[in-house]
Amino acid sequence: MNYKVQQGGPQQTLRLPEIKFWSDKKKKLVNTTLFSEIAFKYSEIISSKDKKKNKRSQLRKFYDEVLFFYDRLKGEKDKFQQFLPYIKLIRAKLYYSLGRKHITDEFRTMVESCLNQVETWDDFEVFKNFFEAFMGYYRYHRKDD
Repeated sequence: MNYKVQQGGPQQTLRLPEIKFWSDKKKKLVNTTLFSEIAFKYSEIISSKDKKKNKRSQLRKFYDEVLFFYDRLKGEKDKFQQFLPYIKLIRAKLYYSLGRKHITDEFRTMVESCLNQVETWDDFEVFKNFFEAFMGYYRYHRKDD
């Protein structure tokens, strides 16, 4: 995906990297650049979009929902499959928020790409950590939001 951004000078075209949770899922090896380079790049591009959209409080609602499920299930991982449909419901909430023009398509794409990879507790834990890294970098890029 290519996106044009204006950052105080001429427009630049930035390419969003693919969000891939695992370098080797069987060995439980998380992609080494997921929490650093990939989360940073997404935060950089999403934070540079329309300042009326992607407000930190709006993005935080989605992150808080992920944290809710994580905290609810971390002691009962055996119930994860039972809750997975409700975790995937976050996708519908993304589209609702997109339709209300509270978020940009880039943010929707990021979260949806992650949700599409969540099938197990381990996947969900990686998603939660990626989202946490993204939110930290987002705060850095959009300090005054």
